[in-house]
Amino acid sequence: MKILEIFKGVPAFLKDVKMEIKRTSFPSKGEVTDTTLVVIVVCIIFGLFLWVVDQVIFSLVQELLKRVG
Repeated sequence: MKILEIFKGVPAFLKDVKMEIKRTSFPSKGEVTDTTLVVIVVCIIFGLFLWVVDQVIFSLVQELLKRVG
């Protein structure tokens, strides 16, 4: 049966996972904190930039509509 074949492969899979975890390097707490801070700052900067662009485009469209309509 196919189900039994799947379960036969589980021990080999778990062995491979264990070997892969041993080769993995995890970031330190300081690295995680630093990269998180960078992501937050970049999100704020892009958010402000997009807000300014939106305001400029909105103002231009409003001015155009005043002149046309």
